[in-house]
Amino acid sequence: MEHKGLRRHILALAAASMAATTATGVAEAGPVTPTAVTITLPAPTGPDPVGLTQWHLTDTNRADPWDPDQRRELMVQIWYPADDADIAPIAPWMPPGGQQEQSYGLAQSGVAPDSWALGPSHSRSDEPARTGNGRFPILLNSPGLDDTTGLNTAQAEDLASHGYVVVAINHTHEAFAVQFPDGHTEHSVVQVDSSPNVLEGLLPTRVADTRFVLDQLTAAAAHSTEADAALPQHLADDLDLTKVGMFGHSLGGSTTAQTMHDDSRVAAGVNLDGPILGPVATDGLDRPMLMLAADNSPWFAHPGWEPLWASNTGLKLPLRITGARHMSFTDEQVIVAQLATAGVVSPDSRNSAIGPIDATRSLDLQRSYLLAYFDAVFGRSDRSPAETITRLAQPEMLPHL
Repeated sequence: MEHKGLRRHILALAAASMAATTATGVAEAGPVTPTAVTITLPAPTGPDPVGLTQWHLTDTNRADPWDPDQRRELMVQIWYPADDADIAPIAPWMPPGGQQEQSYGLAQSGVAPDSWALGPSHSRSDEPARTGNGRFPILLNSPGLDDTTGLNTAQAEDLASHGYVVVAINHTHEAFAVQFPDGHTEHSVVQVDSSPNVLEGLLPTRVADTRFVLDQLTAAAAHSTEADAALPQHLADDLDLTKVGMFGHSLGGSTTAQTMHDDSRVAAGVNLDGPILGPVATDGLDRPMLMLAADNSPWFAHPGWEPLWASNTGLKLPLRITGARHMSFTDEQVIVAQLATAGVVSPDSRNSAIGPIDATRSLDLQRSYLLAYFDAVFGRSDRSPAETITRLAQPEMLPHL
C-alpha cells in the first residue's frame, strides 16, 4: 500500500536499464570514475529568510508503544521566519535519518553512493526568529510511513518564507531512522508494505505524537515550562496558537485528517495523496480539508475520497494533479528528476516514480495551492478557501468528482 517498495523497484529497473545500455553499447576503453551529481533544492519564494531547528521532546506521561519500558521520545524539525542576520550556518537539506533513508534506498536500487549528493538547504540552523511582524501561524506536518522529516523540505521552507512556522514530526519507530542528541538512532520496525488494517492501527500513536507536540508548542509560547528554552531566540514568542493547521503526505495525510477529528485546535488540513483511515472516515470533519492526489491515486474509490463524504460537514476540496504520482508530493520529485537529467535514472523510470509532469511545475503548483489555501483559512487573504481554490485554477489541477 505504501510507496517505498514501488520506489525501490522503479529505481532498480532504472539502474538495470542503464547497465543494459552500457553492456550493449560501444565497448568502454577503461573504468570511468563517475562525477557525483549534486542535487539542488529549489529556493523558497517568500520574502522572509528561513531558520531551522531540531527539537528533542520526551512525553513523560506516555510509554513508547514499541518499547514500553521507555517514555515516548520524539525529534521535531521546525522551519520558521528568521531574522536578517544570516550569521548561522546553512542547515543540511535533511537530518541524518533522512540522509540515511536516501542513501539506503538508492543503494538498494543499484545507484552508486558516490554518484550523487544532496546539496544544502536554504535554511540557517538555529538562526534567531524574526521579530516585529507579530506572531506566525503554525502548520504541523506528518510524514508518510518510513519517511523522516526533511522529505518535504521544499514545501516547508517555502511556507516558512511566507510567514509560517512549520513543525514536522518524526514518528519514532515508523520513520526510517531518527537520530537523537545523545547519538543513538532508532530505526523503523514497521513493514513498509503493511496492510490498511496495520496502517490504521498506527494512527493512535501518530495522533498522540501530534497532539503532544502541539501541547509543547502551547507551553513554549506561554513560557510555562522549559520547553521554550531549547528553541532558537524569539521563536517561542512568534508562535500563534490561535492559528494552527496541518498537512501530511500519504499516511501523514491520514494522520492529518484523524488529528483534526480528535483535536479541535487544528483549524484546517491538507491531505497529500493519503487514505482516509480511522473514525474520521465514518464521522467526517467539520473544518476545511484540501485534498491533493496523484493522477492515479489508489484512494479514489475509498471513503473520504468519494465524491460525497456523507458524514463530512466541513469544506472538502478534492483535486488531482495531472501527470503526478504518489511521491510527487515529496522532495523525491526533485531528487529523481535531477538524477534522470544526469542520466542516473532512465526517463521511463523517472516517469514511473514521479510521473510525466515537469518536476518544477509540480512543485510550483503544490507551493501555490498550500500557501493560498492556508492564507485563506487564516484570514491572510480577502477570499474564502473555496473561492481561493476556484480562482487559482490551473490546467493541471482537476477536481475529483
